[in-house]
Formats: sequence, structure tokens, C-alpha cells
Amino acid sequence: MKAAGALRRAVFLDRDGVINAMVYDTEHGLIDSPQNPDQFQLLPNVGEAVRLINEMGLLAVVVSNQPGVAKGKSTMALLESTTARMERELAESGARLDGVYYCLHHPEATLEQYRGICSCRKPKSGLLRQATEAIGIDLDRSFMVGDGLTDIQAGRSVGCTTVLLGTLRCDSCHLMSDQNAFPDLLAPDLLSAVRLIQSRLGQP
Repeated sequence: MKAAGALRRAVFLDRDGVINAMVYDTEHGLIDSPQNPDQFQLLPNVGEAVRLINEMGLLAVVVSNQPGVAKGKSTMALLESTTARMERELAESGARLDGVYYCLHHPEATLEQYRGICSCRKPKSGLLRQATEAIGIDLDRSFMVGDGLTDIQAGRSVGCTTVLLGTLRCDSCHLMSDQNAFPDLLAPDLLSAVRLIQSRLGQP
């Protein structure tokens, strides 16, 4: 890990629902993550948002629960191809990711090697800590952006400023209170979230 003086700020990003659209799983009747690159579609203005993170000198790091392989819905090759498509489409907007970290585990995984309770599945903070160890991140001065309470919990647990995408509802407020998951900031989409971060940092 880098020396304390060399640590950098990061914007941690959940993937599905933040960077890309969710998809409808007709077999199970569920809204789910894309399980192959053909299903992957960037959400509007995401390329601009990630490019703005880059231009501010912050690290852009994806931290995402991806149990599709564990559940037998996908394969490692398809997951890697989906990640490659994400990076390629971001590059078309002049944007780049500085790291991509996935939790592949699930307590009820079909594949035994991924079954169990791990330290990296959000709301636990393992993915953020992995990134910190690998590329040198100052967690207390960084941000976590996600569309779910598990993202907010993971960010809060390591001292990040948290940004929830979406709107607050009465039922979700009760849940946030019960789980200590109130976000610091609220934004409708990723670009709006990054502009809030830009304003908080006092950057033009």
C-alpha cells in the first residue's frame, strides 16, 4: 500500500443501476444484472460523469456484488467480456476506470467454490478495502455512489461520503434508520452525483 501522503481520493461506484441499466430476466421474472455483454447498456450521461471524475483527479473505482457466476446464470468469461464492454464504451466518451472489483460470492450459490459468507459482499467493506490496498486510497476523503442501501452501508463503514441515487420514500427512510444507512447526499443519476461531489470539493 502507498504511504499515507501518497493516498488519493476516489469515487467508488456501484455498477448495475449506476453505470448500466438493469435487464429483465424473462426466465425468472426478475429485474437483474446483465449476465453477458450483449445485455450491457450504459445509462445516459455515464461516460460524461466518469470523465468528469477523471478530470477532477479522482480515482474512479467500480465495487459491485456480481453473484451471477455463483448462481450459474453466467460464467467468468462472460463477466470478463461484460467488464471489457463497459470499459470500451466508457473509453468512447474519453472516460476510464482506475479499478474494477467484484464480489463473486453468495450465501446460496449453486457453485460450491463461491458459496459462503465473505468479507467482500456489500454491505461489508471488503471490496473498498481491496481497492485501497491495491491502488492507495484515502477512504475518509473518498466517496461511495450507489443505488442501494448496501452501497451506503459499505461506504459509511469505512468513512466515505455517501451518495444515494434515487429518491427518498417514507418506507426507505425507516429502513435507513434501522440499518444506519442514511446517505450524505442524494442525486437522481450519476452525472448529478458527480457534480455534487465537484461542488463539495470546490472545483469549477
